[in-house]
Amino acid sequence: METPTFANPPIVELALGAQFSPLTQFTSGHFGLLWKAMGDDWVAPSDGPPFEDQFETFDGPRRLSGMQLRLGTPPYPGRMILNHKDHTRLIQVQATRFHLNWRKRAGFYPSYKRLITEFEAAFVRFEAFIEAEGLGRVLLNQWELTYVDSFSKGETWTTPADWPQFLPGLFSKPLPTDELGVELTLDHRAAEWSYEIRPQLGRLHIAASHGRRDDDASEALLLTLTARGPVTGNGVASLRAGLDVGHRAAVGAFLKATGPTEQARWGVET
Repeated sequence: METPTFANPPIVELALGAQFSPLTQFTSGHFGLLWKAMGDDWVAPSDGPPFEDQFETFDGPRRLSGMQLRLGTPPYPGRMILNHKDHTRLIQVQATRFHLNWRKRAGFYPSYKRLITEFEAAFVRFEAFIEAEGLGRVLLNQWELTYVDSFSKGETWTTPADWPQFLPGLFSKPLPTDELGVELTLDHRAAEWSYEIRPQLGRLHIAASHGRRDDDASEALLLTLTARGPVTGNGVASLRAGLDVGHRAAVGAFLKATGPTEQARWGVET
C-alpha cells in the first residue's frame, strides 16, 4: 500500500541513521579527511559528544528509547557535525554512527523519498572513505529513523486540554476537575508509547512533550516518532530496507494518531 504524503505537514525534523560495529582504527584525525571527502556542499564542521549506541532486542531487558549522549570518557573519538551550505541538513558521524538530519528552515519538507536518496549517497561515500583509508568494514547492526512534528500553540491548540482534538489516537479527554473543592486547569502533558514492529522487525517509540524548539521561542507540542531495528545484512540495500519499514511504521502511526480535520488542513496527496 502506498504511504500517504502531505503537501504541508507539521514535520520540523527528519533524521536517518545507521549504527555499526565500532571502527576501532577511526581517530579524530580522520574527521578532517572525511569532511573533505564528503564534498564542497558540507561546511562549518563542529564537535559534539558521542551518542550512546541503541539496540532494539526482544530477548532481554529493555533499553532507553531515545538518542542518549555517552557520559564519561568515550573509548573512541567524539562526534563530528557537518552543516550543509543550505542550512537545512546536518551530517553527524562517530565511530559507530552515521546520520543525516533535515531541519525545517524556509520552504517545504522535501519528502522522505528525496532525503533517503541523499542519505544513501552520503552513506556510500562514507563507506568508500572508510575502505580507502584502510579503517576496516562498516558492519551495520541498526537502522534508525526519527520524525519530529511541531504543533504550535495558538495555531493548533490553546491549552494541553485541546490535544485530544487533533491527536485523538494518542490522548483522551483530561481528568474531570469539577466538584474537587479547588479549581484545577491542565497546563502540562507528556507521554511515551512503544510498539513492536512485528514480527520483531524493530520498535516504534512515540513521545509527546510540551515545550519549545531550540530555534523557536514559541510554545509547541512536540511529537517525536523514532523507529529503530536490526539490520539483517550489510550494505546500503539492507539499510534502506530497514529504514523503509521504519518510515511506513512512523507515517502509519502518525495517520492513526491525528484527526481527519488536521490531515485535510495539511493536504493529503496520496
